[in-house]
Amino acid sequence: MPLTLSAVLAAEAAPSNNVLVPETNELIWATVSFLLLFLLVSKFVFPTIRKTFEERSENIEGKLERAEKDLLAAEESRRQYQQQLDGSERQAQEILDTARANGDRVSAEMRTDAEHQAQRILENGRETIRGERDRALVSLQGEVGGLAVDLATRLVGESLDRERQLRLVDQYIAELPSITGAPENRT
Repeated sequence: MPLTLSAVLAAEAAPSNNVLVPETNELIWATVSFLLLFLLVSKFVFPTIRKTFEERSENIEGKLERAEKDLLAAEESRRQYQQQLDGSERQAQEILDTARANGDRVSAEMRTDAEHQAQRILENGRETIRGERDRALVSLQGEVGGLAVDLATRLVGESLDRERQLRLVDQYIAELPSITGAPENRT
């Protein structure tokens, strides 16, 4: 049953002892005041609240977008840094490989040079020994020849002429290697 204005007036005419039910004139004034307050709030307060809410939402969305952009930029920077680091590691490895190769090459060259130098020293030593041996043999042949002539002069008792002395010395020198077991002189 709908509540009409006549019912409200009738209810107002009848005295009511119920404390929970307001009086009709209070109910009307409360309703008019509520509607008026609602219109004022919806005209002035709600737009301000809505505007503040929208600004706040835009601010938050802007910060989220900036944070996303910053995150993407940071990820790109990290990727570039990783590429540079990988490139640096490759370069370092290449430098190490080159240094090892150069070290091996220098070591091989030094070893080869040392072997050549040792060979030259040995050859020079052999030449020196051959020369000394030849000089010693010549000196020894001269001394042995002189001793042989002296010995032959003493044995024969007479002096030998120069030509005979030289023949005797040459003959003795030719026989000397077979007597001593030394190699023959090739000079």
